[in-house]
Amino acid sequence: MTRRIPWVPLVMVGLFVAAVAYVNPFDAGRDAPPRPAAGHAAHGDVADGLSDNHDGYLLSPVALPDRRGDAIPLAFRIIGPGGAPATAFDAVGSEPLHLYVLRDDLSFYQHLHPTLAGDTWTAAVKVPDGGVYRLYAEFVPKGGAGGQHPTVLGTPFVIAGDTRYVPLPAPASRVRAGRFTVSRLEGTADAAAGRPDIMRFQVRDARGAPVTALEPYLGVYAHASVFDSTTQRLTHLHPTTPANTRAAPADGVLTFHTQFPQRGRHRVFLQFKVAGAVHQAAFTVIVR
Repeated sequence: MTRRIPWVPLVMVGLFVAAVAYVNPFDAGRDAPPRPAAGHAAHGDVADGLSDNHDGYLLSPVALPDRRGDAIPLAFRIIGPGGAPATAFDAVGSEPLHLYVLRDDLSFYQHLHPTLAGDTWTAAVKVPDGGVYRLYAEFVPKGGAGGQHPTVLGTPFVIAGDTRYVPLPAPASRVRAGRFTVSRLEGTADAAAGRPDIMRFQVRDARGAPVTALEPYLGVYAHASVFDSTTQRLTHLHPTTPANTRAAPADGVLTFHTQFPQRGRHRVFLQFKVAGAVHQAAFTVIVR
């Protein structure tokens, strides 16, 4: 199904994305919006990327993508509680800041590590089609009250013109990731909202043998981001064991702690590294 995203005033973005404040990506010269008071967040104490502010930190876009392409410039600042750009963060998985880009139908996901230039974070992102997208900036404030719990700030942007909507795939127990096959060992079983549990994935090669040569990626053997299909809320699955405490799993099985915050359909984006290359698999999970 094809839908057209018109060139409308960006104040109408609220028609596409509910309950978020939008920043005009084409007006790079305007001042940043008023900063929230320290400790304020639109979604309570959880930093899930649905707000551009949390605990006094503000995501301030400098240049958001405005067209399709494989390497579209993106730039933003993180404004700290004192009103100045914040640039020093504790590492999260060996990186000071993680950037995620997601289309609203969950058909596209990209995970990048921006470069700091002065007080501005920059990256080149892929924009494969039109539609409504959201970027997420994840970091841990240095010495902040949040301890090691990452802060996740988000803001939407729109790529105008014709775009093809992609329905969310049904739950599957096995998906392809390049030359690898990744299986969810729980099959298509539903997950329970609000309850701690585990989720296991096994990576196999083209011959069907377990991959024993998984390499550390961001301090772990796999990274997993989870997005709610209705709200695009971001949560993470946490590996049970860091990569620096044991050898790669001999059976190719990657185990994660889970605790889904709410019911609904979710998309899990799993990334793992083999022979220096990062591969990605995506699973739909129903949470009840």
